[in-house]
Amino acid sequence: MSYIKKNHTSSKVISTVDSYFQYAKEVVVSNSWEPLLHFARNTVLSLMSRIDVGHLRVLSKDCIYEFGPKDSKLKSEIKIINDSFWARLLILGDLGYAEAYMLGDVTCDDLVTLIKIFVANRSHLDELTTVPSYVFSSINYVMNLRFANTISNAINNISAHYDISNEMFAAFLSSDMTYSSAVFENEEESLEEAQYRKLRMMIKKARITKDDHVLEIGTGWGSLAIEAVRLTGCRVTSLTLSIEQKNLAEKRIEDAGFSDRITVLLCDYRNLPASHQFDKIISIEMIEAVGYEYLQTYFECCDKFLNEKNGVGVFQVITMPETRYDRYCKEVDFIRKYIFPGCHVPSVTTLVEAINKGSKGNLIVDDIENIGPHYARTLRLWRERFLSVFDEHIHPALLKSWPNMTRNDVEIFKKKWEFYFAYCEGGFVSRILGNVQIVVTREGNKAFLDGIPL
Repeated sequence: MSYIKKNHTSSKVISTVDSYFQYAKEVVVSNSWEPLLHFARNTVLSLMSRIDVGHLRVLSKDCIYEFGPKDSKLKSEIKIINDSFWARLLILGDLGYAEAYMLGDVTCDDLVTLIKIFVANRSHLDELTTVPSYVFSSINYVMNLRFANTISNAINNISAHYDISNEMFAAFLSSDMTYSSAVFENEEESLEEAQYRKLRMMIKKARITKDDHVLEIGTGWGSLAIEAVRLTGCRVTSLTLSIEQKNLAEKRIEDAGFSDRITVLLCDYRNLPASHQFDKIISIEMIEAVGYEYLQTYFECCDKFLNEKNGVGVFQVITMPETRYDRYCKEVDFIRKYIFPGCHVPSVTTLVEAINKGSKGNLIVDDIENIGPHYARTLRLWRERFLSVFDEHIHPALLKSWPNMTRNDVEIFKKKWEFYFAYCEGGFVSRILGNVQIVVTREGNKAFLDGIPL
């Protein structure tokens, strides 16, 4: 069943403008005349000379530069393959470095450590702002507005990432097919075991029972719904915008023998009829795809769907620190540009305010737990698996879904995903990203007194 209302009206003018902008950017970067390259190199090197945490070694065609204390435990080396790297970095900052890495203009021996060094020295490196960088950054921001998560855009934004290839995701995820942060008990625990621990945490926090009808917003490949039914015997209605995910999730649900307990709908949460009522709501790392403009709308819908007396909602959400949030809202980073179009990572304060305002105070925040540090290891394991099976499994899967991909396209895709995993791992291990499990309920829900001696 599908509740998707298709809207074929596209912002062709903005897309055309963006195409010209991207072309102009590449002309400036790739065909930079020598004075510009000289200026870019000197400016970037001058800022790098301020690095005082970590040791960075830069190998160019004619010189070796070293920055920061040599006895530091944080060490990384980059090699400049194409001098356009300097112009790209000057004009686009960290987004420029990501592009240079994807295009093969620069290599790095340890991306995660490089990210750590950049983060540790960001007070110096954030000064990499010039008139060209300001102009390009502003245009990037305006162009990115076209990905705002209207109902029609949300379908395309989700499809751009999750409909790449089920076989590709299966190649690097654990067998449970859970694409969100795990929670590890110890260093020896497998990714699969840690993912099941996370799923059970969410189920326990939601206080799901066999009589409950649960709404899941963001199906993934069905792991949460399957585990919830297996543990409790509840019923689950799960919403997704990804056709590929829906197809595989339904097969996995059928294989588990739960087709009579789990229904997967191809449906935007805003299109689900108000007549649907649920005892519990669970959403794992889907709110990031809602967008800032629709956060209050999202929780307004949750309030509308949730049992008015004893309803419980549990949401796992990647978060941005308050100290970085204002700037984050005004820029376009690598993730929003190349991985998750339309993505917005809220701060905890923004999240709580959206819950309160969207529900008109009807959803009461009961608990917030940060599991962010566990994401670093999750991402590292995904990255290691992705790279180890790329040639044997992921490359063929990509060509099966996208037969017109050239060898260069495949290599850029590989580097983009490698950078994505490393970029996020560096963010979580440096504690500039969080990941919270937030529990909401109704006023006076006495179920939360169970097990507490009074």
